[in-house]
Amino acid sequence: MKKHTPKPVAEAPLAAPGCVDDVFARLAGMEAARSHWLPLWRELAGQIMPRKSPALGQPGAPGQADDAAVFDSTPAHSLELLASALGGLLTNPALPWFDLRLSRGAPDDEAVRAFLTQARDRLLQVFNAEATGFQTCVHELYLDLCLFGTAVMHVEADPDCVVRFNARPVGEVLLAEDARGVVDTVIRRYSLSARQAFRQWGDNCSADVQRLAKDNPEQTVEIIHAVFPRTRRDPQSPACAHFPLASLYIEAGARHLLEESGYHEMPYMCPRWAKAPGEAYGRGPGLTALSDVRVLNAMSRTALMAAEKMSDPPLMVPDDGFLGPIHSGPGGLSYYRAGSQDRIESLPVRVDLAAIEAMTERRRQSIRRIFLADQLAPEPARTTATEALIRQNEKMRVLGPTLGRMQTEFLAPLIERVFNILLREGDLPPWPKHLPQGSLNVDYSSPIARAQRQAEAQNLDQAVRYLAPLLAQGDPFHVLDNFEPDAIARHAASLFALPADYLRPVEAVQQLRQARQGQG
Repeated sequence: MKKHTPKPVAEAPLAAPGCVDDVFARLAGMEAARSHWLPLWRELAGQIMPRKSPALGQPGAPGQADDAAVFDSTPAHSLELLASALGGLLTNPALPWFDLRLSRGAPDDEAVRAFLTQARDRLLQVFNAEATGFQTCVHELYLDLCLFGTAVMHVEADPDCVVRFNARPVGEVLLAEDARGVVDTVIRRYSLSARQAFRQWGDNCSADVQRLAKDNPEQTVEIIHAVFPRTRRDPQSPACAHFPLASLYIEAGARHLLEESGYHEMPYMCPRWAKAPGEAYGRGPGLTALSDVRVLNAMSRTALMAAEKMSDPPLMVPDDGFLGPIHSGPGGLSYYRAGSQDRIESLPVRVDLAAIEAMTERRRQSIRRIFLADQLAPEPARTTATEALIRQNEKMRVLGPTLGRMQTEFLAPLIERVFNILLREGDLPPWPKHLPQGSLNVDYSSPIARAQRQAEAQNLDQAVRYLAPLLAQGDPFHVLDNFEPDAIARHAASLFALPADYLRPVEAVQQLRQARQGQG
């Protein structure tokens, strides 16, 4: 983890008009590349979670959603369970889900330990604070990730609460990658009211927006926010116009530049569940389950129609012999000619509802498995503690490769972004002068990470057991000469995620041993 200490300088030159044209040119190309994803996302939202449809350009006002295609709630329920499980496994507010540790060879003393502890506690406080909104919006991010395979969170410095988190709909964000497959360009197209735009940018707004802010303040204005690598800059300059990432806010209608600034880190976290080579957008469990969801909704609709026909079957009525209309409702009277042998009969409807229900249940189970319900299900009540621990670790190891991308594309850049914002704003203790940059590592403490570390701990335990016969009677073969006991002890402490303040610094251990030798 790197630190960035310079603060933005307000006096930064605005971009040339050509930069605005370049942004719109890139916007057109990125929209063309995303065009084949939008119909797929709209179908996913319509079939599984219709409330996500308005943000994808579907008809409907906020708070309204077209759920005409949904006839079974199993997909939506499974999606909610998986998103909630991700929150509990990765960013549980009740547990310290990460820790800050030193890389190998970094100076280790009491001052560095105190800095790490205070920095971790402050980071956790920011993530759990109600004002920052992290726990509120991270659940929406997990929903988008599981449904669409791509999710976006905006992390921005805030004068009131230091950091502000905001989950953005996938439909308003366009992504592009660099040669390594890392998202390095984000263009976001969204709307603000004229009042909000004028409050944020003031006199930098165009004349039309300033007039709307007075005459019709709730009229919406389309805004474009583009973040991309800056190709020409002075790395030594403290001005934000020379930061590694350029940031441009533009009024879309007037093509008017509102603000140019920059970022040290990408402010948009863009995790993908899984990704095919050459694609900027991900694929999630929702896409895998889409065929089953289509069939389930169709079968549920057919089952409802069949049940309705059985409870209120079609009637066979003779073409003569009856007077007036036929009343088939409760207590209805239908008149027929006296002496007529004709009767109203129901059309035989033979439907095997049990077979339909069995087929429907198979689809439900398939959808639940795709959304990892079998991996996240609690253990049976009669399972012993040892069996439950073994099964839980096995499940977590199965989920590890699937969710490993989350640590790379979401958790790691998220923690680095928040850490650097707090450090630049003076909300963390001063960086220790003798601690080199890049000396901090993030150690995740989620159940998945613990299960992965426990597998490594089992390897260590097996090695010790294997060598135990050679160490009997005082190590006659001097096997221990091959090992560094201090390194093994500290590695074992890290495997079991012991707090950093449980271990003495290396210098303190050396001083303790020297004092013990002096006493001897």
